[in-house]
Amino acid sequence: MVQDGVTVKVLSQPRASYFPKAEKLDVSMYMLGWGGAITDAETTLTPVLHSRGEGGTGYYNWGNYKNPKLDELINASSKEADPARREQFIKAALREHNEQVHHIPLHRQVIPWATRSNVTVVHRADNWLEWRWVTVGPKS
Repeated sequence: MVQDGVTVKVLSQPRASYFPKAEKLDVSMYMLGWGGAITDAETTLTPVLHSRGEGGTGYYNWGNYKNPKLDELINASSKEADPARREQFIKAALREHNEQVHHIPLHRQVIPWATRSNVTVVHRADNWLEWRWVTVGPKS
C-alpha cells in the first residue's frame, strides 16, 4: 500500500501479539486507533502526541518522537483555565504537530448511521446513541 509516498507492508496480527510489541516500541510504523466519548483535545494531546515521560505522559507515543516545543504547548494547554487561551494553546500544539509530520493518517474511521424514513435520530459527534433522542413516527 502506498500513501503520500510512503510504502507500507501490512503485517496483520491479533491484538494479543500486536499491542505488546507496539508498547515495547518494537515497530517501525504502527496503527493506533484513538477516540472516545470525551471530545476534549487533552485526551489525545498528553497520552498520544506528547513525548514519553513519567506518570504515563506520552505512553501511546509509540513512535517515540520528541518535540520540546510541542510538549511545552501541550503542557500549557493542560494547565490553562481560561477557555480562549486554552484553545489558542491547543491550536498551536496541533499546528506544531502537523507541521513536523509526527503522524501520517492512513485511515479515518467513519461510523455511518442509517434509519428508515419514519425514524429521526440525533447523531452525536462522539457516536454515542441516546435512545431518548430517537423518535419513531408512523410508517410513510
